[in-house]
Amino acid sequence: MLKHNQGWSGNKIASHLQIPKRTAYDWINKYDNCDKEAIVNKVTRVRMVVDDRTRKFVLKLREKHNWGPCRIESYIRRFEPEGVQPICHNLIYRILVEEGVNQPIDFIRKTWGKRRFERMHSNSLWQADFKLTEDDQWMLTFLDDHSRFIPGIRIEPDATTEFALKLFRSCGKKYGFPEQVLTDQGVQFYCADKEGKEHGESTFTQTLRELGVQHIVASKRRPTTIGKVERFHRTYEEEAWRYKTLGAFLRYYNYERIHQALDYQLPAEVYFRDLPR
Repeated sequence: MLKHNQGWSGNKIASHLQIPKRTAYDWINKYDNCDKEAIVNKVTRVRMVVDDRTRKFVLKLREKHNWGPCRIESYIRRFEPEGVQPICHNLIYRILVEEGVNQPIDFIRKTWGKRRFERMHSNSLWQADFKLTEDDQWMLTFLDDHSRFIPGIRIEPDATTEFALKLFRSCGKKYGFPEQVLTDQGVQFYCADKEGKEHGESTFTQTLRELGVQHIVASKRRPTTIGKVERFHRTYEEEAWRYKTLGAFLRYYNYERIHQALDYQLPAEVYFRDLPR
């Protein structure tokens, strides 16, 4: 209601927030007819219950992991750190804004894309993808589609089929092989001619078949098919710099970092809990 108090019309507010005019006027009418003093007192009381220790813990999580309000709220409520009060994400957001470590939102965030699908249990499907790192090395990641658990990740100078199979065998030996593996049409995984048409069975596909694993190749027209592992690579870019080694970052991601898409559970706990019996 800040804009309303500044003299903005309902039409202008609706246009600014990209919401229907009727919605804007409904909220303006509710605000004009409410007990503003009670609202101010309520907000003041909420702010007063946030003790200094809780505020410092919120800022510590923000500085260490760069987490948003919802992830910080879920972490506090789940792990109940000693002396830290459970507070809602709206209040955490306000703390971050007050401390200058988060920018206020002045627009409605849109949700893009279609409904997310995932396998029903762990080791049903692994996604795999190569990523070129900043120092011109190749990072290969295998990700469990159901739990987002990372059974294996490695960086080597060249992105080869031999590299991919070596890491896959290592993952399978440690965690068991999945039923299927999903990749893009990279030359390490898939045989194709210059026009992109399938040209025989690749070494990667053949080796997986010999191990009892089905290889699924994503269509070029569906780049989001391996979106989960690509999203992990974005997380790597955003957060891995805080860790001295790739192994340290992997331990954090699998065993410490609660995952929003998993209802703020840990990838490791979901992975091991939902393995087929």
